[in-house]
Amino acid sequence: SGSKRAGAYSAQAKFQDKYPDLRTYISYREPNFKVRVGDFRSRLEAEKMVEELRNSFTGLFIITEKINLPKADSE
Repeated sequence: SGSKRAGAYSAQAKFQDKYPDLRTYISYREPNFKVRVGDFRSRLEAEKMVEELRNSFTGLFIITEKINLPKADSE
């Protein structure tokens, strides 16, 4: 989170380099850009990811909102 768009896109790219399978989202609510990560089905899943990311990213917190469900396998 921060007021600079370039910083948000930089954080998003850094995350996607390490975790290309997880979705990322950038949102803007004046005056801050926020990078959101993942579509976790439970708080436990989100907490595990936060612990894994804590050394690489600062200012992490879990938010509750609607998620985009992954596509189901066609098999």
